[in-house]
This record gives sequence, structure tokens and C-alpha cells, in this order.
Amino acid sequence: MVCLLAAVSPAQQAKGKQHTLKGKVTDVSKDRLTVDHAAVPGYMGAMVMPYKVDKPDILAKVKKGDQIEAIVYEDDYTLYDVKVVPPTADTKAKTK
Repeated sequence: MVCLLAAVSPAQQAKGKQHTLKGKVTDVSKDRLTVDHAAVPGYMGAMVMPYKVDKPDILAKVKKGDQIEAIVYEDDYTLYDVKVVPPTADTKAKTK
């Protein structure tokens, strides 16, 4: 068990520091999601940007306008563990 944890830890560290990205999908292409996302504190400002995804099957599930949450790692512009989330009160107010 200890060996397994030791093997996982360096792999996670190699990806860099982990952050949570929250935003709205503005486009879904065959290999990317374009996301209008809020600032990611300690990493990047708010912007619209295309991202690769770790699991391509998510591209068939996510649609334009969906609110998502995902993990990003510093210096790796891939979205990991993408989840569609219900709109927050802030995002509902912006769409009215």
C-alpha cells in the first residue's frame, strides 16, 4: 500500500499545483471545450479559452451553455474530472 501511494504522489506532483476551474462552456468541438471561466486564484485570470480534456467521452455529454467545474494543473492546459454543475445564483442573474 505504501509503495502504491509513493508511486501516485510523484505523478501528481509532476503535473504541478492543482486548482479548481469554474465556468460556462461556450463551444464544444471534436477534441476541446472552450470555457468562459472565472479567475482561478493563484493561477490565472478570468478568460475564454479552449482546453483539451482528460476524458474525451465528456465531449459528448457537455453542451454549449453548461456550467462546469474541473481540475487544472499549473502548466497543463487540460481539464481533468469535468463535471456539469447547476448554475449558481450569480450565473442566473447574469443571464437575465
